Amino acid sequence: MVSLSYLGKRLGLMVVSLYAVITILFFLFRILPGDPTSRVVSPRFSAEQQEQLMAQYGLDEPLHTQYILYMRNFAVGDLGQSFQHGEPVLPFILDRTINTLILTVPAILIAFILGPFIGALFAWHRNGRLDNYGTAIALTTYAAPIFWTGMIALMIFSFTLNILPSGGMRPAGDVPGTAVDRVFSLVTWQHAILPIVIFALWRISRPILITRNTMIDVLGDDFIQLKKAEGTPESTIRYRHAMRNSLLPVVHYGALAIGYAFGGSVILETVFSWPGLGRTMWDAVQAHDYPVVQGAFFLMSFMVILFNFIADIVSSWLDPRVKDEGVVE
Repeated sequence: MVSLSYLGKRLGLMVVSLYAVITILFFLFRILPGDPTSRVVSPRFSAEQQEQLMAQYGLDEPLHTQYILYMRNFAVGDLGQSFQHGEPVLPFILDRTINTLILTVPAILIAFILGPFIGALFAWHRNGRLDNYGTAIALTTYAAPIFWTGMIALMIFSFTLNILPSGGMRPAGDVPGTAVDRVFSLVTWQHAILPIVIFALWRISRPILITRNTMIDVLGDDFIQLKKAEGTPESTIRYRHAMRNSLLPVVHYGALAIGYAFGGSVILETVFSWPGLGRTMWDAVQAHDYPVVQGAFFLMSFMVILFNFIADIVSSWLDPRVKDEGVVE
């Protein structure tokens, strides 16, 4: 089990990491090229209008005062207002996050449910034709850039065969509706099929390879030989005993993959014109809309840090061999 001291240390590290991310984001987007005030204050405005807008966004204050206000607002969930859209940042990016989850959740489930079973099959037939060809395909899908596979898929299924939509969440002119409407809309899922499949193919290779390599070692353990000598069916040995004892690294990587999936969504959503968090962040970067960029980066960083924390706790809880100052066997 995990001791309270270990849990407290991991929580403390997570809080410090989040504070560091927030601080870095504040200063980073104020020293990059492209004056953020130019997105708010037009030269055509009168001096009075310019001063009013600068005061509204807090851009007329010294940098250290802006930082104090920024941290205070951040603590209550106020991430500022979008320069480009004129909306509060937090509800704006949370709405786009729902769209990202429509892609990432099914893809992660497909990858981490099917992946271990495929990897176990490869390990059982180690160095056979199935293992050799399957491992080569898994390595290829892992190494292939997701934007490349996405564009190839669009060329084949959307432009050549014309059997799947070429991008977006809905046909041009359709109103997206609320988050609930989008999640339960058949049209949404028709548009999501291709990016989900591409994202799942990109993610499934790691669970396959991790399970395969770990299970090859497990198959040499004495208890597996004992089960074979007892006449236990092959499928039972393969999945109940060997694969089950090979899942710890997959569980750890799975927790990390959920967080890192938000980073991969930037490229995927750009290729498929999907209005999710990644595409929103990319558009905001181009528009120098730094409140939205800060909010999107923070949310992505938060997911990575949170699931790193979960991965550490789950690994310590699952594996009795783990010995750490905060883990009790």
